[in-house]
Formats: sequence, structure tokens, C-alpha cells
Amino acid sequence: MSRAIEWSGIIAEAGQRVTGEITVAQLSHGGPVRMPVLIVNGAADGPCLWLNGAVHGDEINGPMAIRNLMHRLDPAKLKGAVIATPISNPLALQARQKNTPQDGLDLDMQFPGSPVGTISQRMADVLFQGIKQYATHLIDFHTLGSYFDALPYTVFKRIPAAEARVSDEAEAMARVFDGSAHCRVDLGGAVSELPGNVAGFLDVQCLVHGIPAFMAEIGTGGVLEPDMVTFGERGIEAILRHLGMTELAVPAALGLPARKPTVTGRRFLYTDHGGLAIDMAPSGSFLEPGDRLCRIVDMFGTVQDVRVEQPMYVIATRRNPPVDTGDRIAFVGTAWTEGGEG
Repeated sequence: MSRAIEWSGIIAEAGQRVTGEITVAQLSHGGPVRMPVLIVNGAADGPCLWLNGAVHGDEINGPMAIRNLMHRLDPAKLKGAVIATPISNPLALQARQKNTPQDGLDLDMQFPGSPVGTISQRMADVLFQGIKQYATHLIDFHTLGSYFDALPYTVFKRIPAAEARVSDEAEAMARVFDGSAHCRVDLGGAVSELPGNVAGFLDVQCLVHGIPAFMAEIGTGGVLEPDMVTFGERGIEAILRHLGMTELAVPAALGLPARKPTVTGRRFLYTDHGGLAIDMAPSGSFLEPGDRLCRIVDMFGTVQDVRVEQPMYVIATRRNPPVDTGDRIAFVGTAWTEGGEG
């Protein structure tokens, strides 16, 4: 893509780096809600990689990885273009929370959006119109909630409405990005991991519209983790090389376990008792039936060992100890294969 990119008044000619803001809503006092946009339009033709961050306002690592990478790219050496919306939900970021405070909605469940809907649906519409117009590939950056800790991992989806080649390329991108595990989520079957409008996920709607897309889960919400930011930057560079957009030599990802399962079944585990969750099995570990996941203790000396009843791969564990009955204490894989098969 060497032609000019024009989106809501922001224009980037071939060979240019451009930054700007797009107005996505208006507040009651008349002030605008603006989404920052960064564009590096290469001098030569090629794909258009879209980088999206902070669709949830408490997810900070992705926006910083995008910011750092975009300012290092040289348009003279880039084939194609990179468009970045590092803070795609400015209202949720301002509120330091996951969902949009004005309507309480999860922006990542509102795509492709609506120009006549709630404020989240309208923001989704503005963003997705730009994505549909220009993106050939997309990385959607996320983190886990602030109560949980995990090694970086990716999520790619299989849906009946998407062409196989599009889903295949999304999976290939996820594996190139790298991570401690890769989660293949089949939306053609029963989905019970999350409530809500799963079809409204940004990556799902990209797949439906022929755009290979995956989720990069890098770290914990509500905090800035330099190692996760660096991991995200390296992942973007690996994708750029994979797409033939740069010739940069990308080093291997550091700090990842030797075993990188392809997880095909996932679920949350919940506590039966209130107390403090301690001695958690580390993220990235494999547990066998009878192994201890954690202990729940109270102030009266009571100790409950939480043991697993089947083989499990620990995707994420709770880092915030206080738990009530029914709280999530871990996110685990219940089915997986080794490496890239499954």
C-alpha cells in the first residue's frame, strides 16, 4: 500500500509518518472525545497492518508497545503501511476501567458498531469503518484483568462465517508473534468462557470481513510491565517481517517456556469458599489430577487445598488474594496439543 491513506481528515502520503486524532463522540459539556491515530505509510507498496490497543481502558501494555514501535519505524524502509489506534476506548482509559463508563458496555463486544447506537457502539462504528477500508491484517492487544497474572499468550478464533484461508493466516500470525501458549477458540461449537456478544469481538468481525486478526494477551491490566511492552514490540516486528513489510532481523522471544501448547479447551476455575488464595501454581505450569492449584486460608486457621480433577494447563492465576465464594481463581486449559498441531 503506497497510495495515500485518508481517514477522517488525517492524511498520510506514501513515505510519510503522520499522527492525529479522530473525534469519536461528544460529552455533555460540549467537549470532544478523541481517539489518537498513528500512521506510518511506507514508500513502497505492501500490506496494511492495523495495531489496536486499549479497547479495554485498563489494558496499558499494548498501547505502550504500539507507541514505542510506531516511533521506530522508518517509512522509507517500510513496504505497505502500519495504522495504529493505541487507545481505541479513550473514555474507559480516562476512567481507569475496562468498560465505557457512559453506557457500561464492553467496547470489544460492540463491533462492527452502529452509527445510531450507544456511545460505545458509535465508537466501534467509527473505528471499524477505518479498519474495513484499509486493514489487510490486524493485531488486537489485550491484557488480563488486574487480579490475574499470566505469561504472554495469543488467541485466534475459528468461526463458520470466515474463510479458512483467513483463519489460517490469523493463526500463522499468532504463532509468529509468539507466546507461552496459543489458544484456538472454535466459535462453531459451545462457548461458555465469557458471557455477552461474542460475535461482536473486534477480531471476530475482522475475520468475518476477510481480515486476518488475532488477540495478543500481554500481561496484567492496570499496570505497566516493561517486559511485556518489550515482548509486544518484538511481536509486532516479527509480524512485519512475516508479512514482508520489513527485512528487520527479529530476535527470538526471551523468557518463554520450552513447551508451548495449543490450547483447544479453556475455562475458569472458581472458589467454593471465601478467604485468601495463596500458594498459586504458576502460570504456564502443567498440572495432573490431584495436584494442588492453590490454598484458600482464613483468619481462623482453616486451610482448603484446591486440587485439580483432570490434567490442566495453567493459563493465568489470581494475583489478588482476597476471594469470595464463586470468585475466579484461575484460567486454565482443559485440552491442548503440543506445538502447532491440534
